[in-house]
Formats: sequence, C-alpha cells, structure tokens
Amino acid sequence: MVKAYVRSFYRLSALVLVLGMLGACVEGDVFARLDDKLYVLDAAEIVEAVDWEKAEIFEIDIRQNEFRPSIIHLFQGEPYIMVLENRDEERHFFLAPEFFRTTAIRKLVTEKEEITGVNLLGVMLAPGELKEVHFVPVRDGWYDFEDGLGPGLFLTGLVFSPISDRVRKGMVGAFVVEE
Repeated sequence: MVKAYVRSFYRLSALVLVLGMLGACVEGDVFARLDDKLYVLDAAEIVEAVDWEKAEIFEIDIRQNEFRPSIIHLFQGEPYIMVLENRDEERHFFLAPEFFRTTAIRKLVTEKEEITGVNLLGVMLAPGELKEVHFVPVRDGWYDFEDGLGPGLFLTGLVFSPISDRVRKGMVGAFVVEE
C-alpha cells in the first residue's frame, strides 16, 4: 500500500516538473491553430473586407510594471493596428486570449518578419522591443489583458497560469469593444 502511494507521488512530481518546463519554454509569441473553433472562423474574409488605409493606430506602452493606457476603446468591425512597446528592461508577455479569440487577425509584425494566417493567445516582448498586431474586433464586450509572465502552461486554445505575479503588481488592462 505504501509503495503505491510512493509511486503515485513520483508520477505526480514528474508531471508537475514536465508541465513547469513546458511553461518555462515560452520564449516567443503564442499561437493557436487557424481552425480552432474557439476563434473567429471567417477571419480571412473579415480581414479582406475592410479598408486598411483607414485603420486606426494606437499604442500600448509597457513601462514600470504598468500598461499605458490601460483601457482601450474600440469599435466592432473597424480595422486597428496595435503597437505594443516594451519600455522596461525585462521581458513581458502581453496576454489577451479572450480578446484575441474574438478578433480577426490580419498579421503580426516584428522587427524581423511579418506573420500572417495565425490566431494569437499572447505576444512576447523583449526589453525595448516593438511589435504590431493588425486586427478587426468581431464581437463587442469587455476583454481583460495582463502581463502573463510567471509559471504557466500554454497549449492551443488553453492558457493556464496558476501564479500571475503581474496581476498583483497592477499589470492589467482591458479592451472595451462597442458595436
């Protein structure tokens, strides 16, 4: 009986170790499958239908453990270019899975490349790094975002972080999407 408990303990410890290593491996942006049913399925058609010359550009700065601005007002069906800039000396993970699930993403632009045909969970920003997300909000609502650093598990369509140090430090914000 005791041997069974010891074996169970070792298996559980190994599982926790593997999950912790998976979460620690997040070095870049986190994507989900294009055919994931949790996301906007007709995103390509929505992105093609809008006039990107009229896209509103807004910036979110990360500085001294806060997002500036922390509340972003958007309109459903309008094109936007969000410029994320990390002005801190540590990396940050802009985590907004519920928001990204309700948007049609045209592309993610980094200093080195343009990435198209993806669904996002979050965007990793190194110190001093700047990235753009071109998107169209599809559903109205209130969507929180946070700095998702800390131990976590990031799988397709799933974000689990039992400890979010940044939430306690005030690194939160929200998108308000109106009709």
